[in-house]
Parts: sequence; C-alpha cells; structure tokens
Amino acid sequence: MKPISIFAIDAAVQNIVGQQYGIYFAFFNFSLIISIVFDFGINNYSTQLSAQNITEAKKLFSSILGLRILLMLLYLSGIGLIKVFITLSWTEYKLILLLGLNQFLIANIAFFRSYFAGQQRFRLDAFLSVLDRLLLIISLGYIIYFYPDGFKLIDIESYSIFQFVCYALSFLIAGGLTIYYMRPKFEWPNFSTILPIVKKALPFALLIVLMTLYTRIDALLLLHISLNGAQEAAYYAQAYRLIDALYMFAMVFAGLLYPMFSKLIKEKPEVIATLVSQASKLLLGSSLAFIIFSLMRGSLLIDQIYNSTSVDSGGILFLLSIAFFGMASNLIYGSLLTANSSLKVLNSISFIGLLVNISLNLILLPKVLNGAAVIAAGVAAFTQILVAMAQAFYCKRLFALPFIDRHFYRYPLLIFILFFWFIIVDWTPIGFVYGNWILVFDILATLITLLALRFIDIKELISLVQKRTKTQ
Repeated sequence: MKPISIFAIDAAVQNIVGQQYGIYFAFFNFSLIISIVFDFGINNYSTQLSAQNITEAKKLFSSILGLRILLMLLYLSGIGLIKVFITLSWTEYKLILLLGLNQFLIANIAFFRSYFAGQQRFRLDAFLSVLDRLLLIISLGYIIYFYPDGFKLIDIESYSIFQFVCYALSFLIAGGLTIYYMRPKFEWPNFSTILPIVKKALPFALLIVLMTLYTRIDALLLLHISLNGAQEAAYYAQAYRLIDALYMFAMVFAGLLYPMFSKLIKEKPEVIATLVSQASKLLLGSSLAFIIFSLMRGSLLIDQIYNSTSVDSGGILFLLSIAFFGMASNLIYGSLLTANSSLKVLNSISFIGLLVNISLNLILLPKVLNGAAVIAAGVAAFTQILVAMAQAFYCKRLFALPFIDRHFYRYPLLIFILFFWFIIVDWTPIGFVYGNWILVFDILATLITLLALRFIDIKELISLVQKRTKTQ
C-alpha cells in the first residue's frame, strides 16, 4: 500500500505542483527529525509490556497519551517561537505546523497499534498500519485521476491538509478500536511512571535523532542555502522517493535481524557471522544491483515517472543509490551493534557522520549556480558510505567476523553479468524495438540475476522468518 501511495499519489502531486514540492519535501524531512520527540522509545516499551503484562499496560495508557499531548503543546509553542524569530513564508509556516501535527498523529497511531501487536492481533495491527495511506489513495486518487479538472484542486497546502485529515481519521479509528478491545483505564496522567522509561530510552532516541539528521537534513539545507533552492530540492525529492520505497522493503527484512542478533549474542555468538553473511547477500547484493541499474537506466526511469526533470536527474539517482548501499549496510551492522547495546559507539559514529554531512553541504552548496541537488546527493553518498564502513569495521573487529566474506566472488560476478546485459541491450536492436518498455526487461533481468546468484534465496528467507518467530 505504501509503495502505491508513493508512486501513484506523491509522484502525481509533485508532477502537479512542480517546485513547490521541494519546499514540502524539505519540511517533511524536518518533521521526521521532530517526530523523535513524540516517541523516545515508548512504543517499543508499550509493545513489550502489553505482551507480558496487559494489566499494567492498560494502566499506563492515560499517562503515555497525556505525555504525548503535553509534547504536542510544547511543539506548538515552539512553532510560535519559530514564526517570531525566523523569517518564513506563510506557506512554509503552515507546512511546518501541519507536518508536525501529522507526526504527532503518526506516533499515537503507532502507540495504539503497539497494544494490538503485543496481544498478537496482527490483522488489526496490519490494517491500522496502512489505513492512512489507504484513505489518501482513495481520496486524492479520485481527485487526481477521476474528478473533472481535479488537478486544479491540488496545491502543496491542500495536499498537506489531505494528509492531516487521513492521519486524523486513522488516529480516531485506531484510538476507538484500542478502547473497544483493550478497555484501558482512564486515570489522571502519572508522569513519574513514564519518565524513567524516557530516560532509559534517551541513548536510543539520540541515535535515531542523529541518524535522521544526517540522512534527512540535505533537503532542508538545499532549500535554504542553495540558489534556486525549491527547484533543486524538488529534483532531489524525485530521486529520493525511489530510495524511500526501497528502504521500506529493506526495513522489513532488517526488522527480522534485531531479535535474532540479540538471541545469538547471548546463546550462539559463533553463528553471528552466518547471519551477517545471509543479510549481506540480500541487502548489499540488491543494493549493488540497484546502483548498476541507476547508472545505466536512472535517467530513463526518472523521465517515465515525472513530467518535469533535470538533465542531472539520472546522476542524482545514481549517487543516492550509492547512499542507499550505505544505508543497507547500516541496517545490518547497526542492528548488530544495537543488539549488543553498543549505543555509545553508534552515537559517536552517527555524530561524526552528521558533522561531515552538514560541513560538506555548507561548504559546497552555496558555491554552485546549478546542480546543487547533485552536490547534496554526492554528500549523502559519501556520508552513508563513511558511516557504513565505520560500523562494519567495528563490528568485524568486535565479533571477529571475516573482512572478506566467502560469498564475495558473487559481487563482481553480479556486476559483470548486469553490465553485460545492459551493453547487449544498448548495442542491439532490442532497445530500439521495445523503447521505454525495455525498463521492464531490465528489471526482470536484474531480478533473475539476483535469484540465479542466490543473492535472493527464497528458502533462506523462509528459514529466517521461522527463526525470527521462534525468538518472540
């Protein structure tokens, strides 16, 4: 549902509003940074508690919800101060307000879902996880694709309002279902029971803030310190949307790793290398294939999705695909270090990554007249690879993992086969006969190669899911 929303709705809206989407994308990334304030690890704690002690979890319902409302009021106060001390257009101000409120609603929807996840009501949990997107697809999908002159009804502000309404409806439905099924106790909030949880979660929350900053701050810097900032941020958003879609799938697999690493560290540390190798084959192998695909077909893919693109769009996607390779590596080694409670190391590496990212963007972005999005994408690639190398090196030293995996030979073989395919297509009539439809053949060829070289191993994936289930 979420990939459909990304390409059928988000991309369509950007085609309609043009460079205004760059402003939205920058402040959306800013709202993701703010969203950490609305959680601080409380949802993970609530899921665990509702699974182990549902009575106690019901008692904490009012306190957690009350704390969230207090944080929202503090956020609204902060927004008021921003308007006083920082010059923002009315559109930018409304976007910050709406997107921040959206993150508040998202955090509370996740909180309500934590009760269903803890009680293993997975159907309700899954339904609530996609409800907001489903509502957005139905409402905006009708206006964009079926309503007469529907395009005239959409600007970046109305898009944000639509999102807010969909999140608000999902919040009300999720809250109502939680009250109906769980019957939580409504008491005056007792923050003394919640604050120890928040303090305990501070190192993890700091890690999320730092990671979100060095991953998401590029668009905000693009908007405010580069020439033609809104347009450059819009070009950057076009390519980043593809990275977001891939990252959703990577996160699903990464969710399997954390509990498995936690168990192996305590019980079978000698098996950690095998799990790292399996995860690397899938995530790093697929990421490497995407890098090659972006290099050879990035411009064509972007042109098929968007109406207004840049001559640099293919280059932006290629550089961000390299950044995605680093992000995929971080999902593996970051999960391992988190399971080992090595948060101090992770925070230190992430802080260095943040300093590098901001420093390079501040130095380089103001110096270019055109192509600032390419610079930001290059900085993102450099930052993510730097952080990935630091995490991987530390993990390999800490857990005595081999620096060269026994499956390493498959990676150069993958590169050779894919380049060979693209050269055949480019130098034979195949590409001319099928035109833009050749993208379908390219994607199929890439997937077949990944399957043939066992970067994607269905039996192995099923085995990992079964092992993960046993750890719960």
